[in-house]
Amino acid sequence: MRTFLILMILTCLQQAYAQEVTAFEKGDLHFSEAKSELVSVQEICPDQPDRITCRAFGSIAKVRVTLNACLDRFGGHFSRFEIIDGRGVLYFGAINIFNQSSTTARCVRAPTEMITLNLPFEGSVELVPLTFKGMTLTVNQ
Repeated sequence: MRTFLILMILTCLQQAYAQEVTAFEKGDLHFSEAKSELVSVQEICPDQPDRITCRAFGSIAKVRVTLNACLDRFGGHFSRFEIIDGRGVLYFGAINIFNQSSTTARCVRAPTEMITLNLPFEGSVELVPLTFKGMTLTVNQ
């Protein structure tokens, strides 16, 4: 019984700390920072007359990530949200996977990814970019 309990605890902890892994594919050379911009922030339950009262709190933020070249791939994102002096601050960074074929490929517009984040805040939100420098993250201000 004790072994079963320990096994269950370890299984739960493993799932709590699981991370999504993006593997390199043929032609991928390195990671770099991708550009990001805050597109919209909408309350989950905006005040509307003649509607049933909604009890949900928070906002849904959409961030557009623009990759650096035509054949690059989205490698994931990292974010942190804080409330500082009554305003929402979203620290956000995204990873671009540079592909060797991108040096010769031409496209009309660089590929983009739309990221949706749930925030425990209602009001305006400021996006603060996080810079990806290999294994180091720094705040751009």
